[in-house]
Amino acid sequence: MNITATKYFNLESFRSNSTKLFDGDLRLNAEYYIHSNSFELPSHVSKIKLSKIARVVWFGPFKRYYIDNIKFGVPLVSSSEMMELDPPFEGIISKELTRNYEKYLVDKNTILVSCSGTIGNITLVDNRLEQKAISQDALRVITNDPELTGFIYTFFKSEYGQSVITGKKSGAVIDHIYEEDLNEIEIPVIGNTEIKKLNELVLKAFLKRDEANELLVKSEKSILRVNNLPPLSSAIIKSLDPKNEAQIHVTNLSEFTQEYRLDAHFYNPMGKVAITNIQENSVKYLTLKKVANDIIIGKRFKRNYVESEHGTPFIGSKNILQIRPSNLKYLSNSEIGFMDDLILHKNMILIACSGSLGGTFGKTGFVYNNFECYAASQHILRIVANENIIDPGYLYAFLSSEYGYECITRYRWGALIDEIDDEDMSKLIIPVPSDHEQKEIGDLVRQAYDLRAEAIRLEDDAQKLLTQALIEGVKVS
Repeated sequence: MNITATKYFNLESFRSNSTKLFDGDLRLNAEYYIHSNSFELPSHVSKIKLSKIARVVWFGPFKRYYIDNIKFGVPLVSSSEMMELDPPFEGIISKELTRNYEKYLVDKNTILVSCSGTIGNITLVDNRLEQKAISQDALRVITNDPELTGFIYTFFKSEYGQSVITGKKSGAVIDHIYEEDLNEIEIPVIGNTEIKKLNELVLKAFLKRDEANELLVKSEKSILRVNNLPPLSSAIIKSLDPKNEAQIHVTNLSEFTQEYRLDAHFYNPMGKVAITNIQENSVKYLTLKKVANDIIIGKRFKRNYVESEHGTPFIGSKNILQIRPSNLKYLSNSEIGFMDDLILHKNMILIACSGSLGGTFGKTGFVYNNFECYAASQHILRIVANENIIDPGYLYAFLSSEYGYECITRYRWGALIDEIDDEDMSKLIIPVPSDHEQKEIGDLVRQAYDLRAEAIRLEDDAQKLLTQALIEGVKVS
């Protein structure tokens, strides 16, 4: 009896030219050949290997010596963190103890390509990353001609470029690509006018993001100024362990009886300093419950994913921190009857309410020209500000500040995964300055998010320009 495998399995299949099997790396993994089924660059289109127009650099794993003082080290950023709007860092590596640490630092306008785990994340070194160390999980691409930077960046971000890059991956458990994989990629040759325009669009997009970050830094400084709050970095915390080998602090018994909490981080002295400073220095403060119309925890539900044209884009807590959401999934519009409850609306403040401290947990986002009409997961807590009492942009600025972060994270609970909920968040105390001061800060936030939206539009224009330049030479199957 002839029984085919497709009767029992849903198999993805495609056709590929047999000559490609013997051309190049003699690869047997199917993904390597998939990209050729979406696009073809005809033989009459000129192509050039990346190695001819750029240098790909990878240093491999290196011994790291982590320290606490930034004065004597440099931040080390991972390949996932480099994709964030305000990238944190996994640690500070010692300048003195890390041999030749300078070679791990990246210069402005270097293209970074994630090469381990998640393959093909692309970003450009701007003010966020300049002169920071990047982990071995990212390849550096340095163009021979600076004007090629925008073109290569846009090509790598295109659907075709992504397909080629991810098709190069190898590895039994963890996917990898290597320098030679990128060096062998064939780049189509386009006109100098288009190359120059692409470079202008991309560099302008990242300049907009730099300007946005500067405005958000200004808004955080203004939060301190209008509320008479000293920087938390200046706080002196007394510890029973002066060597800081463990965090041991004393708390008052009266604090324990107030909330009946046994988790030590609830009595975190930095959190207590933040609350005390707000109570003693701000002109007025209210609980989040009193300044919000609603504090919403997302529903848990069975997710039915579909193709983009049949669904609503669905984001998780990591997406709210990214330069632009990547690897989006789409929820079925027809199979989820409570879609309206999941949809985000303009001026909502988002808090990552599930995760681990030091990661996305406790980080915030603002819905403003970005996530409107997207659906959000249960790992994102939504706050709807009462605009008669507080400016939503100002509220976001406070919650995303060092004061907001300390106040949020002290309420975390959970044995393995940290969690916060709407009930605890309602207890946060929020300094409330004058309406004029709130609007001043809120306007800085809104201007920053306008710039971020403009940056995405410029990158989209670059993709359209690249497609137009290649349209006569690209065949879509």
